[in-house]
Amino acid sequence: MPAVWQRATMKDPIGFLASRAGRYSGPGVAHDTRAFTGVLIIDPPLNPANLSYRFTATATDGELLHTEIACLGRNQGDEIEIVHISNNIPGLQHFQLAQSADHDLVLHHGNLADPQSFREIVHLAFSSETTARLSYDWARPGEAIVPQSWVELVKDSP
Repeated sequence: MPAVWQRATMKDPIGFLASRAGRYSGPGVAHDTRAFTGVLIIDPPLNPANLSYRFTATATDGELLHTEIACLGRNQGDEIEIVHISNNIPGLQHFQLAQSADHDLVLHHGNLADPQSFREIVHLAFSSETTARLSYDWARPGEAIVPQSWVELVKDSP
C-alpha cells in the first residue's frame, strides 16, 4: 500500500481543520465532466475533540450533484473516527483517516485492496490558510480507483 495511505501522523488533524474553519467556495468538475460550484463549510469545533464539515456540489443548471456531512472526533481510545453521510452512498459510512502531508487530509472508505467493492478516497489539500482543493477518487466494484471530481476552493471573506 502506498505511503499516502498509512495511518495519519499529523499530530492534531482536528485542530488543523478547526484552524481552517469557515466557508469556502469555488469551481469544480464532476465525474461526468459537468461544471459545478462547490461549497465547503468547516464548522468550528463543538469541543477540542470533534468537528464537522459539509460539502455541496451544485451544477451550473442548479441540479444538486452531491452533498455530504462528515463528523470527525476522538473516541475514548483517543483515535480519530469519521462518520459520513451523503446523497451518493446509502446509509451511514465510516471513513478512515490517512495523511499525505502536513496540510493535506485524506479520508478513505471501503477496502482499498478489494477490487470487488466500492472504494472512495477524499483528499482535502490546503495550499494556504484560505485556499484548498477537494478531490474525490472512487471506483465501483470491478473498476480501478481513478480521479472522479475536484473543486478549487477559496475561503469566503468574513
